Amino acid sequence: MANLFSKNYNKRTRFTRVCIGEAIFSLMDKKDYKDIKISDIVKRAGVSRMTFYHYYETKEEALADFFHEIVAGYIRECISEKEKVGEFHQLSSIVHALRYFDRYASFILKLVDARLYYIVIEAMNAYMKNRIMPRYKIPVYELYFYGGALLNVFVMWELNGKKESPEEIAGMVAGSIRTTDRE
Repeated sequence: MANLFSKNYNKRTRFTRVCIGEAIFSLMDKKDYKDIKISDIVKRAGVSRMTFYHYYETKEEALADFFHEIVAGYIRECISEKEKVGEFHQLSSIVHALRYFDRYASFILKLVDARLYYIVIEAMNAYMKNRIMPRYKIPVYELYFYGGALLNVFVMWELNGKKESPEEIAGMVAGSIRTTDRE
């Protein structure tokens, strides 16, 4: 996969890339992911094939880029609401993450259903390594463990109908972290 996420995109190219991602997401409502063709995507997005291939080699790259845009929005929100969000391991931070990504649950569950879970886990790992590790100096494998566990909890919470509140889920997750820290 090309390193899409290190490119410096401007607002115009971001708009085009988001349109492509949203087109794929929309098409996933109507077709199995494997049956979606590039021609379907460009028609739905209102762009040319040449534009699609300017940014991506595959539809998986387009979905990964779209999901990274979602994560970038999460980062911007965390920065702008720092007092409300709290620090990395705090309950308030976990609640905030659950609520934020719940807005995109349909997209995330479509990726899971299409057997593209790796897109979500790769984005989580990149976030942990590039945003959390430098700030908190937590070993990278501890971050991968935490991120993977939190992601799995989120997906299962969504799949099971969100019977618990974000606060209840955060309490369980934070409780298991404290238990692990004591052992």
